[in-house]
Amino acid sequence: MGRKHIGVLGAGAIGQLIFSQLSAHILTHHLSHSFRVDLVSRQAQPQSISFTDLMGNPHSQTLSLLDIKSEQLANIDVVIVCVKAYQVHPLVLSILNKVKPDCHIILLHNGMGPHLAVAKLLQDFPQMGLTLATTSQGALRISPWHVKHTGEGKTSFGHFCGAPLDEAIQKCITNAIPNSCWLSDIQTALWLKLIINCAINPLTAYYQCPNGQLIDDAYQDEIKAVISECVLVASADGINLDEKECCRSVLTVCQLTANNISSMWQDIQSNRQTEIEFISGFIVNRAKHHGIVTPANQLNLDRISALYQMGNA
Repeated sequence: MGRKHIGVLGAGAIGQLIFSQLSAHILTHHLSHSFRVDLVSRQAQPQSISFTDLMGNPHSQTLSLLDIKSEQLANIDVVIVCVKAYQVHPLVLSILNKVKPDCHIILLHNGMGPHLAVAKLLQDFPQMGLTLATTSQGALRISPWHVKHTGEGKTSFGHFCGAPLDEAIQKCITNAIPNSCWLSDIQTALWLKLIINCAINPLTAYYQCPNGQLIDDAYQDEIKAVISECVLVASADGINLDEKECCRSVLTVCQLTANNISSMWQDIQSNRQTEIEFISGFIVNRAKHHGIVTPANQLNLDRISALYQMGNA
């Protein structure tokens, strides 16, 4: 087996977390002869990256980032795309003619919807394949190049279309990322993560609180209303989820990532575009398609859209 080259596209909190986990695994288990991992970013100069693990232990390394326009992209066997949902389509489109003809794409982002556009793009690249992924790991970006692992969580992968991912790379990824696995039914896992996003992200951004605060009784009516609507829409889309189990999953994530600041709240604080259109907005749009009314999710969509507009007025 030749050396497999993994690229992590996106230097945000999750991108740096996944890169650090892969890099540490390859180094610790002396796998550099079999695997290489690069962080792909718009910046190509050498960069010192710091990572604080769950135990509070600091780790740092200096590396050269792989520029998104670099000719070295032609050596990449798999790209793990860890960017905002609204960035997925344009970024994937920009690299398809630069990577290997049989490169595999893994999408790991909040919300739902972009995978359909990417699958359509890959129809012109028959040797490529698409895997979808979701994670409930918590990560906080302390500074542009310092990420803190703030919460344990499960990471799930599943084949969506095209050629399957090389088994050796699958094994490397799941061994590197704690509590990760490959699923035959990734769609159900994605819907569950979407519901968790719908219940946590807009509320933490609106009430300006860490995830753990949502455990309080004051938020339970709103959370339950959001979940109930999501489960109804999922059912209309052919995905059957248990409402009580979804409520337990949301509670578990809030507990495991109690100190985490959601990405949506971080975006609002920094006056950045949020992923609300791919989270609450996805639910609202699918609901309209099925003739279902979703006032709780519509309220969250309106709230976050208004906050973003106020911050950029």
